[in-house]
Amino acid sequence: MLPKPVFNKIQDIEQQRGNTVNIAQHLVFSLLFSLGTVAQAQEAAPAANPTNPPEATQEEIPAPQRSLLKTAATRDFNKALYFDQLDNGVILPPMELEYDLTGEKGNVLKVGNVALNEKNFFFALLPLGKTHSQLNQVLSSGESGKYALIMSWPDKLLNHGTLEMISRTGTVLWTYNFTAEDQARWMKQLEEWRKALIGKGVPAKELVRSGIFASQFAILDAQSANAPFWGQKEVFRFCVTQTDGKNSTKMCSQRYGTKSAGNNVVMGKVRVDPTPARVLVQNEEAPLKNSIPVAADMPTAFFSELASGESYEFVSSPNKLELMDISDTKKPEVLRIVGYDTRPLGRSVILNPDQYSALTKLLGFESTIGDPRKFWAMAIRRDDPKVYLPGQGGGVFKQRFELSEIPRTQSRVYLSKRTPTGTYIDGIKLEGRKQPVADVSSEQNSVEVNAQDPASFVWNFKATERGKINRSYLNVNFNGKTYKSYYEIYKGFPREVSGRFTGVQASGEFIVMGEIAYNQWFEDLFGWTNYWMSRQRWGVSAKFFQSFNQLKVDEAGNTAPLSVLTVDLKYRATPGLWGRDESVGGMLSYQSVTFDQLKAPMLGVGAFWARSMPKVFDDLFNIVPLMRYPKWVDMEFIYYTSSMDANVTLQSSMSLNFHGKVLWSERYFGEAGFGMKRYGFTDAALNQKAELNTFYGTVGLGINF
Repeated sequence: MLPKPVFNKIQDIEQQRGNTVNIAQHLVFSLLFSLGTVAQAQEAAPAANPTNPPEATQEEIPAPQRSLLKTAATRDFNKALYFDQLDNGVILPPMELEYDLTGEKGNVLKVGNVALNEKNFFFALLPLGKTHSQLNQVLSSGESGKYALIMSWPDKLLNHGTLEMISRTGTVLWTYNFTAEDQARWMKQLEEWRKALIGKGVPAKELVRSGIFASQFAILDAQSANAPFWGQKEVFRFCVTQTDGKNSTKMCSQRYGTKSAGNNVVMGKVRVDPTPARVLVQNEEAPLKNSIPVAADMPTAFFSELASGESYEFVSSPNKLELMDISDTKKPEVLRIVGYDTRPLGRSVILNPDQYSALTKLLGFESTIGDPRKFWAMAIRRDDPKVYLPGQGGGVFKQRFELSEIPRTQSRVYLSKRTPTGTYIDGIKLEGRKQPVADVSSEQNSVEVNAQDPASFVWNFKATERGKINRSYLNVNFNGKTYKSYYEIYKGFPREVSGRFTGVQASGEFIVMGEIAYNQWFEDLFGWTNYWMSRQRWGVSAKFFQSFNQLKVDEAGNTAPLSVLTVDLKYRATPGLWGRDESVGGMLSYQSVTFDQLKAPMLGVGAFWARSMPKVFDDLFNIVPLMRYPKWVDMEFIYYTSSMDANVTLQSSMSLNFHGKVLWSERYFGEAGFGMKRYGFTDAALNQKAELNTFYGTVGLGINF
């Protein structure tokens, strides 16, 4: 009984108010008024939308480098462990819906820390060149004169949806759909105009929160979009609806009217008699100000109508706060929290932003495998600990904290900057530093403190689950208090085996071959963990090909099978996990080719490149449902330089391989590849020569273990 009754009230309200409207007396037809509304409202928006934390907290949010001064961190040990919030006295009570419609006689609505009023939620219809005093400098004459519909609302409330133009009687006069990608393109367009104007000498401060540069979306040519502003006799309002599955948000503006002559049109707000502000929660009348607990597993319905005529409503479930860490700061009244996924409203910073070059983004070569979580840091006040999170499809919800003992930043443990993000084994040794007076222990694997340096220790990290991010805990006793901290490492699969069918085109013949392939990577060399020469650097692979049909040997029509055994030793230029972390590397390859009586063992050198499938190709393959899984690709080139048989002379034998696999699960995958190989050699003892240039394609199935 949630969404439809709430949304249908818009049309009922329109009809109830119809008798109070006097179009002839109250329609404002002034471009100056509209333009002034845009500029004034955008400049006032920050004050009306108090989403920033107090000044005292802003300095602390992104400042880990400042807080390192009194901790165990050094230049070489800067990977921090997190404090486990649940085991350190932090309780997260049920989330709440907090709202207030009592401000300014019901003309301002606050939902959480987001404010909505007529100054930051409005629409304006203007020639594009008049939406900002400087914009004509970067517009053509044709663009400048087109009528643009400019839209402004608090940017945290929605970013896509359906725009409707609704008459006083509830008739939908016009609709326009825009996606999140459309809205992102609009933000990009504003940024391009902003940069161009700054380049022409316009002060940057004039282009921040003024005119069109504070809008959330715009239709640059309303006439081409078939907007019925020209000749429109009815009073109307705008409603924007965003729907995400079972969750939805709807915002409706005050009433507007237009007057047109030829191609010219003006739009202004229509004055109406004020009506009492009201709120509905779960479709029932509710106080104008309240903070109520909400269910985590079911949607909450909220409807509000401002005295000035706007309405805002949503049916949405709250997003869970994924809290990773909480600790004190230099300022006693301020705490620092770290979380991931849903980012709170207000000032926060991303701790692991994407760091792709402009060229990588242009080519679409972003990574598509790895930890997708985005970690953020934020400041909260100790005397009122809370954050506001956007709902799953709209709305704002409050998460309070009930605190007892807050971990001290000075007690935090740090690991080496070379600590890997992944491992193949349980018990990987991690080097760390602590305060010399602190004690560290683990209830899982062991910890070994350096007797000569009480600040140094080695932690045997517990990682038992392959294909998952493993969390291992370390207890830190500091100044009589014990804090539970943890670190996370992904545990991968060091081995894979697969069976393949290969089709080979060689010398006008088509050959079908079977192939068995094995690949293994090592965490280190017999416990030696040297960063450059051992840890996650070395791997071996072996492949055996056997033809199912026979190849022509001579002009007499004699045939013989072809078989090839290849064993490779690989070295990664950067440490990491196969199937997860990109790398290039070098290879030493042994190959033995058997064809009839000829047998040619040889050694070669080569290079490989392996990574997740670049995003540009991943998006293309994802059109096929069977391919909508993580994909890993690699390529290698090997040139065989030395024969291991004194009677055999090599003649430019080489191999160029392109290979990829789609990971249908953590263990099972499908694979395909293509490439070219040349087998060229002469056996002086047999006085025979073999030369085979092949192009091949392969498909197969495999398992990681």
